[in-house]
Amino acid sequence: MNTDNYIIHIALAANHRYLPGLRATITSILLSCKSKDRLMFHVFAEGLSSEDCEVVRATAGKFGVVQNIDFVHPDMEPIKKLFKPYKGSHAAFLRLYLCEFLQDVDWIVYADVDILWFRDVCELWDERNDDVSVLWSKDLPSIREGAGRNPYWGHLVDESRYACSGVMLMNLKKMRETDFVHKCSDFVAKFGTPGFVDQDIMNCVCRDDSKLLDQRWDCMMPDIKAPKGVVLHFNGIGSLFNGPYESWLPHYNIWFAFYFAKILGQRFELQFKKRLVFFLASLIFPYRPIIKFFVWPFGLHRVDNIQRTLFFAWLRRKLKKVV
Repeated sequence: MNTDNYIIHIALAANHRYLPGLRATITSILLSCKSKDRLMFHVFAEGLSSEDCEVVRATAGKFGVVQNIDFVHPDMEPIKKLFKPYKGSHAAFLRLYLCEFLQDVDWIVYADVDILWFRDVCELWDERNDDVSVLWSKDLPSIREGAGRNPYWGHLVDESRYACSGVMLMNLKKMRETDFVHKCSDFVAKFGTPGFVDQDIMNCVCRDDSKLLDQRWDCMMPDIKAPKGVVLHFNGIGSLFNGPYESWLPHYNIWFAFYFAKILGQRFELQFKKRLVFFLASLIFPYRPIIKFFVWPFGLHRVDNIQRTLFFAWLRRKLKKVV
C-alpha cells in the first residue's frame, strides 16, 4: 500500500464563530466517506479555544474518527502584515500558506466550513493531477464576470475558468516548487488585497496552472445530477451559524436541517408558509435561459440569485431523506 496516496489530507479553518460550520462540514465528510480510516483532518484553529477543539474531536468521534485530527495553531503575524482582514479575520488567507504550514504533505483537499458533503471525498482525491497546482470548480457567473472586469488585475484572469476557492484539491508539492507563496505576495504588493481576497489572487497566479473539476464538487448553481452526489456551498450562511436559524433561502434551510439532525439530534421544524413556498418553488428545475430572458435587465447577479434559490428549493426536496 502506498501510504502517501492512501491517506487523504483535508484542511479546514475556523474560529469560535464558525464552530457550528466546522462541526457540520466534518460530519458531512465522514458520513459520505466509505473509507474513514483514510482521512486525516488538519484544522487551522485561528481563534478556537481548547474547549472548542474538544467539541470538534467529540463530534468526529461520534461519526467514526477519533485520533485523525490535527489542530494547527498558525502564526498569523506574517499574514496580518501583508493582508487586510476579510470580514474581521485573516483566516481566508491561510489557504495561500498551506504549502508552507504543511511541509510534509504533498496533496491536500481544502474545504470551507460553510459546505456540506454528500459525495465521497475519496473520489475527489482520485482527481489528483501532478501537472497543475490546483483543481477546483467554476464560481458563479456574475462573480466570474466581475473578476474579468476588474480595472487593475482583470487582465490576469481567464473569466471562462475563474474558480471558487471554497473546495480545492491542492498540489502543495508543486506550489512549493513554483514559489507559489512568493507569487501571491508579489500580487498583493502590486495590486493590494482584492475583493475576493485569496480567491482572486489564486485565480490570477494559477490561471495557467489549474484544472476545472466537475461542478458538483463545489455546487452553487443548478446541476441536474446533484441528487446523485454533490458538495453544497452555502455562501453567506456564516452569519447565521450561531442563530437565529431561520431564513427564507432554501439553501440555508438545507444546512439548518442537517445541523439540527446530525449535530443537535433534533428535528428542524419549518413554518407552514415556508414549507408551502419551498414546495412550490421546487416543482420545476430552473433552466438558466428561461430565467435570464425575464431577469437579465436587472443584472447578472439577479439571474444567479433567482436561479440558485429555485435550484436549492428543488434540491431540498430531492435531499429530504438525507437531511
